[in-house]
Amino acid sequence: MNKQIICITHGLVPSQDGLTLHPDLFLWEQHLLKRKRRWFATPPHNPLSLYAALLDTQPANLLASNIALDTSIQQYWIASPYHAQLTRDAVRVMAEELFPWCEEDAVWVCELLNPLLSEEGMKLKSVGAALLLVCENPLHATPVNFPEIAGSFLPNKHPVGVDGGHIMRLMSEIQMMLNQSPAEHRRIRGDMDVHGLWFWGGSEAHQKCPFEPINMASKNSFLQSMIEPRNAKIIITEPENLMHLVRQDSDLPKHVFLIGEGVMVHLNKPLLFRFRQRGWEVQGMASEKEGLQLIHQYC
Repeated sequence: MNKQIICITHGLVPSQDGLTLHPDLFLWEQHLLKRKRRWFATPPHNPLSLYAALLDTQPANLLASNIALDTSIQQYWIASPYHAQLTRDAVRVMAEELFPWCEEDAVWVCELLNPLLSEEGMKLKSVGAALLLVCENPLHATPVNFPEIAGSFLPNKHPVGVDGGHIMRLMSEIQMMLNQSPAEHRRIRGDMDVHGLWFWGGSEAHQKCPFEPINMASKNSFLQSMIEPRNAKIIITEPENLMHLVRQDSDLPKHVFLIGEGVMVHLNKPLLFRFRQRGWEVQGMASEKEGLQLIHQYC
């Protein structure tokens, strides 16, 4: 794919010296270290939340725009599936990009959980491989966004809001049901079990607003059913999927945006020769809004 811009979520990871490239990007490190840099502060993103941010909308609005909803629906949430491991005093969530998930899995989990959710006036809907929780009665809570949890730990306290306890109890009931009814088709495929769903990014249904999609290429399972890769202006990917989008014997596009650990860095090919820089030290940061505007400028 001959694109001028690529955004790589989780492209930067922590190291003893601060930040370093994700291991799947080491093949291009020598080239990237020669590029001009500009840094921006940004919250954690996965491909879905980054694409929504570029469209100036919420991820749940993005999913809801792809399906028909009853007029009784007052609110919707992203429902992110996860695999977790119990440590001595916390629950560690597998990194999202390492967790296999497809449309078959989304259909299965909807069929399994909707009888339980219907008692709450809720329903899970699949949008390709992505999951949207729709609610007839709004929940007043603000769970942590899933990109902040994936690869880290589940929060050990209720979300802010009067319904914080309610939404945590509901997610606990879902955990128990998934534990009692593991997906046989995933075990046949050799995939790890689904341990829970995390609800995040709640949006009032009446707040859904129109937006102009950006043609984009991605191998992210949550995005593929919602995007138009033909004449794509931008690539959004996790490092693990980069090899499926860019040939390993070719250079990366002219404009590269690496996101991770609360920062985004724009790497631009210089007009003149530059010596290779030594590392990934953050030097001054502009706002996320300025970074998103810059991405739009090159789209």
